[in-house]
This record gives sequence, C-alpha cells and structure tokens, in this order.
Amino acid sequence: VNVYGTDPTASDSDGDGLSDADEVNIHGTNPNVADSDGDGLNDGPEVNAYGTDPNDTDSDDDNLNDYDEVNTYFTDPAVTDTDGDGCNDGAEVNIYGTNPILTDTDGDGLSDCDEVNVYNTDPALADTDGDGLEDGDELNTHSTNPNNPDSDYDGLSDGDEVNTHQTDPAVADTDGDGLTDGDEISTHGTDPNDPDTDRDNLTDGNEIN
Repeated sequence: VNVYGTDPTASDSDGDGLSDADEVNIHGTNPNVADSDGDGLNDGPEVNAYGTDPNDTDSDDDNLNDYDEVNTYFTDPAVTDTDGDGCNDGAEVNIYGTNPILTDTDGDGLSDCDEVNVYNTDPALADTDGDGLEDGDELNTHSTNPNNPDSDYDGLSDGDEVNTHQTDPAVADTDGDGLTDGDEISTHGTDPNDPDTDRDNLTDGNEIN
C-alpha cells in the first residue's frame, strides 16, 4: 500500500526539488504538491534557496507573503526587516509607503523608522513641512522643526531664512535688535542681520519702538 500516494518510481513525485522522503520525514510538506503552502514558491526553493518555511506563506511574519517578498519587493522573506531600519517590511509597504530595501526612502538623511517613530515626519517625503529644507537638514543642521515651516514664528519660512535672507530660522530675531526677522523684512525694510541698519548708533528696535 502506498501510504503517501507518491510515485514509487520517482524520488521527487511533485518535482519541487525536495525528495519525497525529505518532504515526509524532515519538512512535513506534501510530497504530492510542489507548493505545499500555496504561496507561489515551490517547496524546494523555499528550503534550499530562500530559507523560508514551505508550510507558512509568510515565514518571517512581516505581513508580506514569501512569494511577494521574492518577486515583487525583492526583500528577504526570511527576515522581518530587510533593510534594518527598524520598521518591518510589511509596515513599510502597506502603511508608510516606503521602500523596504532602503533605510532612507526619501533620501533626507533620516532613516524611515526614525521619521515614523521619533520625528513624526513623512518617511516618503524629503521635506515634510514643505518649507524648502529637507527634514534631515532641519534637524541636523539648522535645529528647526521639520513639521513646522516657520520654526521660530517670525513670519518667514525656514527655507526662506536659510536660502534667501541668510537669517537664523531657529531664532525669531537673528540680530537681536528687538525686531523679528519677518518684521524687519516685510514691514520696516531693515536688515535682519544688522542691529543698526542705518549705522546711526541706535538699534533698529530702539528707533522703531
């Protein structure tokens, strides 16, 4: 009696790359079905090439099935977090819209998972607040808030302060004359980098206030 229903004239009845004996005795897979778990990958490649469980459609429990990891996302189906950025592959694909094989999807100098869990910025968008400065530069160079386009509330966007006016985007009154940078530029026509624009030995703030 053939207990397993396999072909007694073939060592690998289902042609999946695993011998019938190994399927029965070692892997617990169906020797008559090439893809025991129905995930799209044959049992042989799961065991021999990918290191995945041929009886589990999602071997690393990252909410992506093994086949999709191999053929769609090019992630490691046996590793939950392929790029090692702290967020698992499924969350990157299904929740954050990031690339699970890149630690910094938007190239802003911050890892995807730090953007999600530490800074609350968009890991798929280099400039979350749209102020003209990338999130990484705001945090690491300018000490500004990547979620607020005007970190010092002086009426000028952080990007304009850095790129146009050369003022400090983290300080409302760059030259310390008692007038905010925005008021100097937009209202008074004074120089926000010079406390005494007209050089009369009176600060701009004292002249106005």
